Amino acid sequence: MSLKTSQAVQSFLSAVEREASALPAEGRQELLADLAEHIEVALFERPGQEQAILAELGDPRTIAATALESGPNAAQPPHTKRPGTVTALRSLLCIQCVIVLIAVTGLALGYYPGPLWYRILTLLPALVSAAHVFYLKTGRSVLRITLTVSTVLYFIVQTVNVAQGAWGAVTGILLAATVLALLGARSTRVWFAGTASPNRSSW
Repeated sequence: MSLKTSQAVQSFLSAVEREASALPAEGRQELLADLAEHIEVALFERPGQEQAILAELGDPRTIAATALESGPNAAQPPHTKRPGTVTALRSLLCIQCVIVLIAVTGLALGYYPGPLWYRILTLLPALVSAAHVFYLKTGRSVLRITLTVSTVLYFIVQTVNVAQGAWGAVTGILLAATVLALLGARSTRVWFAGTASPNRSSW
């Protein structure tokens, strides 16, 4: 469901905006963006429960009052949570960090055959992908693109390794495939894109 075509959601966000008029413009827009993001993700996970989701968020006046009392933290709406796909993605990237650490240790100790430059080159996609775990934040849509590209490259490298007889790389293939699946999930795309304004529709 698109936020743009949902009258109930639009009315709810408009009410919050009116009640939060005492907030600085930037804080007010961030509050509305976070609320809109939460609603869209919740609607994806629980289709057809729009009224229940809005009821869970609470009365617009209460939300605005809480935001005003919170000061610098006003942009955090109640009941907002990271979608499960993003939590799973973060966990997999943490696992990939461990894999990269083990691989770097193996390179330093000379456990892997072949030229050092080649091994470093094949390790780069995994290193770049794993580094994304430190920068994941809603609204950073470019990170989803860069993480997708680096993960595809990591998938290709691991596939080549398996073709060369390195069967341990199957783990890397499965990891990369799962990360790509999570990146393609709609709730993940909504979270990465954020919501620039209450009228922004999903894609």
